[in-house]
Amino acid sequence: MKIEAKDLQSALIEASKNLECSVMDLEYEILQQAKSGFLGFGRKNTIIEVNVKKKFKKNFKKDFSPSKHFEKIENKFEEKLSKKNFKNETKINEETKTEPKISFNKEKYLAKNDEIFDSFYKEDKEEKKEKNTQDILDEIRNGLERLLKNSWFEIELVELRMYSEDCVFIKLDGKDAALMIGKEAHRYKAISYLLHNWINLKYNLLVRLEIAQFLQNQIQNMQFYLQNVIEKIKIHGRGQTKALDGVLIKIALEELRKEFPNKYVGIKQVGEQRIVVINDFFKKDE
Repeated sequence: MKIEAKDLQSALIEASKNLECSVMDLEYEILQQAKSGFLGFGRKNTIIEVNVKKKFKKNFKKDFSPSKHFEKIENKFEEKLSKKNFKNETKINEETKTEPKISFNKEKYLAKNDEIFDSFYKEDKEEKKEKNTQDILDEIRNGLERLLKNSWFEIELVELRMYSEDCVFIKLDGKDAALMIGKEAHRYKAISYLLHNWINLKYNLLVRLEIAQFLQNQIQNMQFYLQNVIEKIKIHGRGQTKALDGVLIKIALEELRKEFPNKYVGIKQVGEQRIVVINDFFKKDE
């Protein structure tokens, strides 16, 4: 299959989810290298063609049924036992010339409700029990503190809390906050992607990252820009934003969905750029 993502790592992670296997079991060919572009222009995503390795595919069976597999083993065992009983009883009954009676107690050897196979995965299921919110936040806090301790920046974790049911809010601040944001927010984007790939993959949570007042300033600037867009939408019933990138498109999406809860508000890809479009909902058959 072909996978498109912002970088090679994200593409491989997406492929492993779709193919239900480990990243190590994938073989792939890069069709297009990712390019950052300049100020958001000319940016390209990574495109790969990916498949499961032949060695792994040979042993990979999505339709594997423990019951059927055990039934085959049980049938072979029954056949062997039957032959053995047949030979023994033939010798015993040679004088009486009676027919040998072959008996086999299936219930004795049959696993009920796949109990044998279920036990293999019992430990894994217990590990995947849902953790409570505080445990998750504590784990994220420990991971962030270790990460910041090993960085070159004088920065620390100021605030960590749940922003919503499916999103965690992280605020970093310190002497090197401006350096961590970087020119054109390139470091902010990199750190945001890094945290998202970790937290979303492990805890299935989104990440809202604030460094000093950067995110708040971006929200205020976007709200100011969207005032004109909102007025046009109220007049014409539909509209769209300019090409946006990174955190800006997320902010615009949130603000416009709050302003127009009864309209369709979504992201549209236009070439290498992304915009937010707003219009009325249409039925598929219209």
